[in-house]
Amino acid sequence: MSEAVLDDATLIRVEEVLRAACGLTLARSLRRSLETALARASAACRLDPEAFLRRLLLRESSAVESFIEHAVIGETYFFRHPEHLRTLARQAGAHPGPFFHVWSAGCATGEEPYSIAMALLAAGIPEGRFRVLATDVSGRALQRAREGAYGAWSLRRIEPELEKRFLMARGEQLSVVPQVRRSVDFRRHNLAVDEPPVSGLGAIFCRNVLIYFPPELVRDVLARFVAALAPGGLLFVSPAEVPLTNGLGLETVDAEGSVALRVPTSGSTRPAAAAPVARSERPRPLPSPPRRSAPLPPLVAEPVPSPVARVEAPAAPEPLRLALDAARAGRFEEAEALAREAAKGLVPEAYLLLAMVAEGRGDLNGAVEAVRKALYLEPQLALGHATLVALYGRMDRREDSERARQNALRALEGLDDEQPLRGVETMTAGGLRQALLPRTQAGWQGAR
Repeated sequence: MSEAVLDDATLIRVEEVLRAACGLTLARSLRRSLETALARASAACRLDPEAFLRRLLLRESSAVESFIEHAVIGETYFFRHPEHLRTLARQAGAHPGPFFHVWSAGCATGEEPYSIAMALLAAGIPEGRFRVLATDVSGRALQRAREGAYGAWSLRRIEPELEKRFLMARGEQLSVVPQVRRSVDFRRHNLAVDEPPVSGLGAIFCRNVLIYFPPELVRDVLARFVAALAPGGLLFVSPAEVPLTNGLGLETVDAEGSVALRVPTSGSTRPAAAAPVARSERPRPLPSPPRRSAPLPPLVAEPVPSPVARVEAPAAPEPLRLALDAARAGRFEEAEALAREAAKGLVPEAYLLLAMVAEGRGDLNGAVEAVRKALYLEPQLALGHATLVALYGRMDRREDSERARQNALRALEGLDDEQPLRGVETMTAGGLRQALLPRTQAGWQGAR
């Protein structure tokens, strides 16, 4: 069996296994990404793909475990949505109690919880006054997170002063310093079936996870979050997920143009928990992961658009998909060569990837030129214009940066907030609109 021969009926059955195990459900346009997970999982189990598929559909625990390890982890990187982290730091600084506890739910390979710890330390919160609990359904992802070593792709948005303070060289990668690692606890947890591991939390981060759950499970998970937060505690979700919290009685808090949700404090009526999902509909708990004697190979997940609106998105051409895989694995020369091959097919996203590679090696002019080529092919490529906002900002070309921001906003006109955008990073139209709101910034701890 190759990645191309699964029929739609079989893919639906495969998705049903995924949903039963950990609650995830996908739009039709995203089911084909499961073929890659199947191929990698069968290879990891040293099974013929046909044999692995039979075991998976019979829901044998080892096959289900391996499949989930290769299917559920999306792309993440350090300091994604930094406005959320700055809002969190202000909340922690004003916290009256002796201890501030944060939960990163669905932490993937650890970039988010480490970013949370770095943000709190950078804001002057002492190491012993906070803890970050980081959980995920994937033992494979948690193993990588505990190792705390990352390549340039995961670190492409971190500010230089934070990189210098909180990361140290470890071969060709950078490793999280002990001070940050001591502040983060990693634990296996299944959001679909498990109760919150702690209560009285000051904040919960669960970004770009809820959009993959069916509506009835979303309400159940959100009710558990609300119950686990202390009065005044904050819930951070992605911009596309904010509408999913309607009706829970949460207050909205401005997070530098983005939105955080807050549990009402004393004197307000605490929102009631949503009715639980019927037992017959609840996903089954995962089996305990087997002990492994050697580290697993690094996970490279496919980038997927938000499926909230069930919008069909075209699949990435094969050279571009391979280029993205290479970039996430830190093989930048290979990624650049593959992206140039994809660019021969006049694929705008290939030029955006070339821009990222150029920016990563400090060639800002080359990055700008690559983005311009992408926009020549697709003038309404909103993420292309948004990329120029950041590039021109780094080059201190303020007028050009503002012009690019206005062009990006015009490219978003008429698009629903949940519409996935073309590009090489996961982003919805609503999320990009929030990111493009004007705000005063002068570095991590500068004026806001």
